[in-house]
Amino acid sequence: MNDFLKKVKSVFIVEEGASGNTESTDNKTTVEIPSKETGATTTSAPVQAEGSLNNKFLEVLATALEKNNQEGFDYFEFRQALKNLSKMSMDEQTRYQSAYAMAQTMGITSAKLVESAQHYLNVLATEKTRFSDAHAQQRAKLIGNKEEEIKNLDQMVQQKSAQIAQLTKEIEEHRKNSELIRKEINDSTVKIETTKADFEVTFTSVMEQLQNDVVKIQQYLK
Repeated sequence: MNDFLKKVKSVFIVEEGASGNTESTDNKTTVEIPSKETGATTTSAPVQAEGSLNNKFLEVLATALEKNNQEGFDYFEFRQALKNLSKMSMDEQTRYQSAYAMAQTMGITSAKLVESAQHYLNVLATEKTRFSDAHAQQRAKLIGNKEEEIKNLDQMVQQKSAQIAQLTKEIEEHRKNSELIRKEINDSTVKIETTKADFEVTFTSVMEQLQNDVVKIQQYLK
């Protein structure tokens, strides 16, 4: 780890177990990552990711600050003085005034300190923009295609669900038609078989009369 990185870490990171008037720093941040709306009617809840200080990113930022480091006494030296004074029993205003008194011996004014700090803020803003661009590209590469795939799958689910509903409706209509046809067949069968039975009864009655007459003719008319 180079000296500048050590310097960045020493002036911005509060060591665990530090006491006194040390500035408190929460090194964890919860970030909500919104989920894109898919073809479904509802949107999934945002994904929560808890971030923490990361040495890899700290080195990236420190490298950027080192490349743009201003010569001489500037904001970083002022910050280091504040850090050293934090070990002493004094309030925040007194610490800033004491560190500034030392800076003045180096020919530094409050305006120059603000200008120096703003310079480093601009450097960090540039790095954030670069990271955001890289993040967007990585997200598009790893997640974008899958989100599109989910959208397509959701659309297919909707289409097939509609097809199932249509097929279910058609099946029910076919079932009803089948029952109607069965009833028609049953009614027609009863009707046809009744007609057949009526004919056979009538036929038998007439035939028996004729046969009976034939017998009597043969018997009585010799």
